[in-house]
Amino acid sequence: MEKFSGRKPSQLSGGQQQRVAVARAVVNKPLILLLDEPLSALDENLRKQMQVELKAMQQDLGITFILVTHDQEEALSISDTIIVINNGKIEQIGSPQEIYETPINSFVASFVGELNVLDTKIKTIDQNQLTILVEEVYTYKIQNKNNFILGDEIKLLIRPEKLRLTLPEDVSTSNNLKGEISEIRYKGSLLDYIVILNNNNKKVVITVLQNKEVKSYDYKVGMEVCVEWSAGCEVLTK
Repeated sequence: MEKFSGRKPSQLSGGQQQRVAVARAVVNKPLILLLDEPLSALDENLRKQMQVELKAMQQDLGITFILVTHDQEEALSISDTIIVINNGKIEQIGSPQEIYETPINSFVASFVGELNVLDTKIKTIDQNQLTILVEEVYTYKIQNKNNFILGDEIKLLIRPEKLRLTLPEDVSTSNNLKGEISEIRYKGSLLDYIVILNNNNKKVVITVLQNKEVKSYDYKVGMEVCVEWSAGCEVLTK
């Protein structure tokens, strides 16, 4: 930034102005620095660059940064600890991995990342194991980590990247839903498959990494498929 020292603020780019603002804030070495949506006005490429710079600056200076953001990727990529707030109430505090992988409720899960929400009923409870009915069709057993009781209305939450597509004849687990591919969305290195479930027309999203060695390249709109997941990839919550 030294080569721009002779310029006025209006002559700086958005990213340069953000760097100057942060520099002015940290020059007095505060114990805590509050950053309220600091990158919201930047384009995507510059925002990603500034995320890296902010993280490096925080580590170099040793100052606690409190960053307010509605950008999910931003929160996950530069935070050590995330606090998810809903209407002024703290819903969950945890590391980015904890917030993403083990959300305590559907609000936290849906706030951070894409999500599939499946209606689920508890059929039986045997000590620490639940027998659940997913989408009124599929029954399987799962550990009762949340101390649910009979009668609880619960949801099964699972991320699109935790799901996989298989042909009905190749099903390998009891954790599966049958449906038809209604849409395929190209997202560069990723593909989103939208599957309409046979029993209730609910949409389920499956995200896969494009790879010529993966059979997902053979799936087409209109094909009958099974949506599978490995036990432990799901989260049960009220």
